[in-house]
Amino acid sequence: MMNTKLIDSLVQIISSLTTEERINLEQKLQVKTISTEIKLSNPQDEPFVGMWKDREDMEDSSQWVRQVRQQEWTS
Repeated sequence: MMNTKLIDSLVQIISSLTTEERINLEQKLQVKTISTEIKLSNPQDEPFVGMWKDREDMEDSSQWVRQVRQQEWTS
C-alpha cells in the first residue's frame, strides 16, 4: 500500500528545491542503464558442439530420441 502522506511530502520537498538541488537529486537517483550490447558467441566455438559427432547411434537424432522414448515408455 502506498504511503500517500509520504509521497505528498516528497512532492512538496522536491518542488521547493532550487535548480541546482534538483540536478543534484536527479544525478543521485539516476538509474544505471544496462548495456544493450550483447556479445553473442559463435555456437560452433562452444565446446559441446560436435561432442557426439562420432557416435553412429546418433546419426539420425530423431530416430534415436524415438527409440529412447519408446524404451522408457514401454518399460
